[in-house]
Amino acid sequence: MARVNRRLALATAPAEAARRHGAVPIRLDRQLDLFPQAGRSFDYAAFAGLVEEAAALLAGAGVTDGQRILIVKQPSFDIPLLAFACARIGAVPVLVHSAVGFQALGVMTERAAPAAVITDATTEAAGVLDSVDPALPRWYAGERGEHGLSLLDAERGEVPPAAVPREDTPQLVTHSSGTTGVPKLVLHSVHSFAGHARPQITIGKVLRVRDPYLMCLSPVHARCMSGMLAILALGLPLGFLTDTAPENAAELLAAVRPGVVETVPNAFIRWEEVAERQPELFAQTRLFVSSFDAAHPRTIRTLLGAARPGARYMQAYGQTETGPVTVKSHKLKSRCDDGRCVGRAVLGHTKIRVLDDEGGKAPKGTPGQIFARSSGVTPSYLGSPDQRVDGWWAMGDYGLVSDRGCLHLFDRIVDRGSGVESLLAAEDDILEALPQLTEAVIIPMSDGPAVPLVVTRGDAPLDLAAWRRAVAALPELAAPVQCRWDDIPHTATWKVKRLEVARRLAAGDLPVLATAGEER
Repeated sequence: MARVNRRLALATAPAEAARRHGAVPIRLDRQLDLFPQAGRSFDYAAFAGLVEEAAALLAGAGVTDGQRILIVKQPSFDIPLLAFACARIGAVPVLVHSAVGFQALGVMTERAAPAAVITDATTEAAGVLDSVDPALPRWYAGERGEHGLSLLDAERGEVPPAAVPREDTPQLVTHSSGTTGVPKLVLHSVHSFAGHARPQITIGKVLRVRDPYLMCLSPVHARCMSGMLAILALGLPLGFLTDTAPENAAELLAAVRPGVVETVPNAFIRWEEVAERQPELFAQTRLFVSSFDAAHPRTIRTLLGAARPGARYMQAYGQTETGPVTVKSHKLKSRCDDGRCVGRAVLGHTKIRVLDDEGGKAPKGTPGQIFARSSGVTPSYLGSPDQRVDGWWAMGDYGLVSDRGCLHLFDRIVDRGSGVESLLAAEDDILEALPQLTEAVIIPMSDGPAVPLVVTRGDAPLDLAAWRRAVAALPELAAPVQCRWDDIPHTATWKVKRLEVARRLAAGDLPVLATAGEER
């Protein structure tokens, strides 16, 4: 079995990047919990040194080769740093978002069977770890907590010489979004995770990306870790955000002046107001990158309108389990203007196919279930047999391949049957018609019409007359429910948890600002 390039393995990427690009800067929106003395700005060489220091602390804490280490803490740059440090000594980091909830975390911990937990006092105090056996060794990134010591209290252990593991070696465990229940734990081998990063590096080289790169992704997500591999390999100055709030984004945009900005569509839509109020913050930006879902056309227009002339919006469709599957590059005018278009398969990397309800290949223009095949597809979920069928991975999404050969994404399969042909397309139409909205999500309900959930800029009252005009051509919907962004259950990638929202709406325990017809 061959070995992958040193730049594409978590165990060796930071040191390799420091050797080749040591003085390249990194800037954070908040300081590290584990090493606050490093401040919010340092370079690649310092980062590689912090990874080595964390690896020595982990070794001193008893972490050994092959063990799984559960990392669940408040979002910060500590998480990728600790993931690299675990890999450095041969351990397998299991990255879990602190927002999964204590019940889900209990199930996920049983499945992961970790040798230890790394957390922080804030996560513990919030009750997230209440279902995790306190006898399991627990270490804290920062101040010590109730059930253990700070990782800084560990004696530094011996770190072995850096080496790239074999291709089939387990390297990282991340989790699925959890929009439909307890998140699944996705196992990445050295080979499959290199398959996540490789197309990003290729695209970066083709586009001659040398610009500062601003990233705002969940630190526990596979996309964040593969993005880190690509950024380190390309030697790009990095700005790293963990908070999607527009004011936080504006601060780091002003500091970094990025040429490339990456976040998820649900964060970009919040940054429309930044692009409108302070367009100079995007004046150096020539490339926007988003993952996971189709972006709203209004958002793309707004961002490109504030960016450098000729800027592109590059949208990747994929999942934790697959890495990037399709890519679409937008300019102010696109060859395919359908808002559901997520582009074509990544040349030389992925293949896509759509199957009809009978399991046969659907012709172009006919919707069905989407399947993908690539070198980045996970071998399996943790504790499960191989989920691929003849190498093909079921994406769990519904869509079609157009006459142009591009993929159009309609909905998650579990959201079908709402009475709306495409929930995502209807949401695009609503957002297009109502500029005051920063979110519009249609929630299928089991006992009545779907409920539109909306968020407005500054939580201003919803313009009901404009709302009625926007939905006039849609099938019957319930009265819109207005919420604050922070009160809506989100996944680690800021997608709305539709099933949980439906449950909480039915139970009447979702905090709402107003329902149509009510006074604010």
